[in-house]
Amino acid sequence: MKVLSLLLHDERFSGWKIEGKLWRAHFSLKYMGFCRQKGGDPVLYTFHQDAEEKKVFCVDGVGTVKVFPVKMRFPPFLRFGNDHNPGGIVQEALIDRPDVIHFHDYYLYSYPHVAVWLKNRAGRPLVVQLHGYNNGCLRKWFYLPCLLALRRADRILYSYAPEEGVYWKLGVLGKAVKVPVPGVDTRVFRRRKRRCSNRLLYVGRVPGPERAYGEKSPLFLLHVVRRLRSLVKDVGLDVVGDGPGLGHCVEQCKVLGLSDCVSFHGYVGHGDLPGFYEGAGLTVAPIRVYDVDGWFDGMVQESLACGTPVAALKTSGGKSLRGTYGFLLSNNAEKAAVEIAGLFRERGMMEQAAAEGSRFVHGECSDVRVAETLRGVWEEMVRA
Repeated sequence: MKVLSLLLHDERFSGWKIEGKLWRAHFSLKYMGFCRQKGGDPVLYTFHQDAEEKKVFCVDGVGTVKVFPVKMRFPPFLRFGNDHNPGGIVQEALIDRPDVIHFHDYYLYSYPHVAVWLKNRAGRPLVVQLHGYNNGCLRKWFYLPCLLALRRADRILYSYAPEEGVYWKLGVLGKAVKVPVPGVDTRVFRRRKRRCSNRLLYVGRVPGPERAYGEKSPLFLLHVVRRLRSLVKDVGLDVVGDGPGLGHCVEQCKVLGLSDCVSFHGYVGHGDLPGFYEGAGLTVAPIRVYDVDGWFDGMVQESLACGTPVAALKTSGGKSLRGTYGFLLSNNAEKAAVEIAGLFRERGMMEQAAAEGSRFVHGECSDVRVAETLRGVWEEMVRA
């Protein structure tokens, strides 16, 4: 079974080098590994802004990664998802002759004219997968061509529950399969004895100050900590990750007078991340979500797998603080600081939510479960 995965964006927003796409932990490589484990032949097409011509890499335990140059960007002035090279992608796919096409994150601008076009040209089934989002009404209308093109997909993988209403309106709910994104290696991230701590934790890329829409950034947390210092004793923040905005974050930390309580650790391999989760009082994912339910976001899943409480940001001001397995903070840094101070006074409530979330993640969001779901979908499409 040859599975062609399409991850059609470059790395301007992350600052990764071409080689970084081959060895850094990423869901697209993880999914290729799931295919390879069962004797499949996975291939990944992706872009990089520094590539002047197609580059082909064979990655041990993963498969073949082909990095294409970006020929044009549309719409202009965006920092993510507007990269295009349709001719190169389609031509290469017709040579590779995949059994299944798996398009990652269909709310990219390339989806309607590449994925659907490729499905028609290659005559192969198309699986599309959304990796989470929170879009307002205006942006939903802007993405309307992508939504309408979902009718041409053979299977739709999603983790964000509000999507179900969209699928119902489009008449494609029967094609939709809910799957945790990205999934977590529960052999690495497992519950251990934790110590009481007032430190916050951020794990992930550090985007520039002009960050892309909906992207997580620790900049927000710097302002939270600045206010939180007057409310909680020994409060601190650990930032684990790198990216084009790391230098700006370090400078802002100095400007805000937080150098004594904020630590920047740079990129840390997955095997060393559990120690950071175990030392945190609260992991904060500064991204707007409708709920902390364990289905979406790697930082959330990893933290819960380790038994560490988690908070994210609300999609609106009217929702309660408590989510399913975590907490939903205000999008205002001052208010979020007050809410976190309240959570630190209610350790029992936080630990209970984390314990429930840990059981859910280990049961439903493990790499084993995700691999079973993906392989089941791919094999079903090949047999159809």
